[in-house]
Amino acid sequence: MVIDSGALDLVANDALRRAGLRALAAQEWSLIIPTATLAEAVTGTRRDAAIDHLVARNGTRTTNEATARRAGAMRHTALRAQSRRPPSAVDAIVAAHAVVDEASMVLTTDRPDLRRLLADHPAIGVVGPDDLRL
Repeated sequence: MVIDSGALDLVANDALRRAGLRALAAQEWSLIIPTATLAEAVTGTRRDAAIDHLVARNGTRTTNEATARRAGAMRHTALRAQSRRPPSAVDAIVAAHAVVDEASMVLTTDRPDLRRLLADHPAIGVVGPDDLRL
């Protein structure tokens, strides 16, 4: 499961959502935190402690050139498919990691944009942080 910055912040700072994430981990789901997600989520202050804990448990995933190029292509495709604003580059990186890392789910606070980005990959589910509350 790949996580975006909004979901990372919400999950890190909510006990019920963290419990839901632990339940998924117990079922052998792994959490992928792209470094771009981390960059968007952290503040450089003590407020980052909960995020730091999740990163310490799960690590981060660096975006290589091939994944970055896939993200750019996915963003371009999503923009051409609909005339509204383009999805953010970070959302495109999250979506690209889901495809490249063969994740079956993306955890996001921006479902519409992630669904647009993953339109050609219907096997990858797009869920929100509230779906983690047990």
